[in-house]
Amino acid sequence: MAGLKYYDRTKLLIELIEKKKTGGPGDLARNIGVSKRMVYLIIDDLRLSLGKDISYSKDKKSYIFIENSS
Repeated sequence: MAGLKYYDRTKLLIELIEKKKTGGPGDLARNIGVSKRMVYLIIDDLRLSLGKDISYSKDKKSYIFIENSS
């Protein structure tokens, strides 16, 4: 999957988060063809653009969307 453009990577990351199948940061970085640092940057961008909280779940071994209980 190396060479995916930013939009494609972001779209894929959203799908993986929704399915709870991202793996850890290193695994995710390899799967979408970026560095771990870029994974963190993309996740930060998603938090801002989607207005959703994203967190890593050790139990699920995946990044997940956190639902607000407001």
